[in-house]
Order: sequence, then structure tokens, then C-alpha cells
Amino acid sequence: MWLAKYKIWHKNCILRPRCIKYKITDFVWLINSWDDAEYFYYTEMHVLQGSAENKRRFIADLQKDPGIHKIEISGNHFFTLNKEPLKKQYYHPIFDQRIIQPRPTVQRSDGFEDWELACWKREPLTRITEVPVFDVTIQSIQEIPITDVFFPTLYPKLSEKQREAVETAVAHGYYDHPRGAYLADLAKHTKTTRQNFQEHLRKAERKIMPFLSENVLH
Repeated sequence: MWLAKYKIWHKNCILRPRCIKYKITDFVWLINSWDDAEYFYYTEMHVLQGSAENKRRFIADLQKDPGIHKIEISGNHFFTLNKEPLKKQYYHPIFDQRIIQPRPTVQRSDGFEDWELACWKREPLTRITEVPVFDVTIQSIQEIPITDVFFPTLYPKLSEKQREAVETAVAHGYYDHPRGAYLADLAKHTKTTRQNFQEHLRKAERKIMPFLSENVLH
């Protein structure tokens, strides 16, 4: 299978300015697309990374955008139904049914997007450069076995504090070797005590580890 990785500056993206403003990273799955006589529609699933307050502000701001026809929120992830004039059918190359999205698109807080797409043929992957509102850098495109695929699935429900603890630990290299940060450092980032942070992190890990054992290790 062909696998391509891209770095994209999406000129008219409704997510990009909000990710920059609220210091949010948005992991996006493209679900489907269709059109009728007047509009082009597409569905996305989003998982946000950032502070709890900034996530709330991000979603509240996004809901005001005229391009968001519907939104359904469930904890840390949400679905959007985007409704655009038919002239925006130029997005069709990224919704080509021959394309597989093995990893979520990452809308970064610096404004750039990281994309990873796969296909049995090379040509659909090169057509991504034809989207007129994309400034595309193809970082790699090669025919290789696909061994690393991530599909969104149900995951343990974490409290807001538990999710914040996990995201902070990952973002600051707590699980790296050697560690990029220690509990006292992470507690300062979340403006809590070391003991409270450690309690939230341990409770989150206790919920997550059985899930990983069932869904990843088997």
C-alpha cells in the first residue's frame, strides 16, 4: 500500500485560528462527505488537547462559526457536521473513498497540519496537492506495508482533572526515557499540589491500563 505524509498550511481552515488563539491541538478524523443541490457537507470527529478552560473556549467559539451546521459533544471528543457552499467541493480529493486515514490529522497550535493518508494506488495521494486552499509539503510518499494504524474507539471515561493530568504528563515528557519532567514540575503546570496531581494521574492510569491491555496488547 502507498503511504503519504504531508505538512499543510490550510489557508481558510476554521480550526487553525482557534487552535492558535486557544493553544489547542485538535486531532481530526474525516468521517464522510456528501452534497445536495445547494451545499457540500462533511463530518469530522475531533479530540482536543490543551487546558480544560481553553478547550471550553475553543468549542464555544467554534459553535459560532457559520460553517458548523451541527455539533455533538461528548466529554473530550465531539463531532461536527460542516456545511459549505458547493464551490467548496474542491475538498473532494481528501474525501476520495479509495483513501484510508491511518492516523488522525493533527491541527497544531502553531497553525500547521500534519496529515497521514494511505491508498492502494499512488495517484489519489498526489491529488491532495490540487486542493487550492492547501499549501502542501509532501514529506514522504512510498509503497510500504501499513503496520501502524490508529482508529478511534471507546475509551475509559476520565474526569476533567484526570484527563488534564494525563495530557500534561504526555506533553511534558513524563513518560519519556529519561523523563522530561517530574511530578512536582507537572503539578506547577496545572497549578495544583504534587500530591493532588499524583492522585489524579494514578486514578487515570488505573482506568487506562486495563483498556490498553484489552485493546492494544492483545
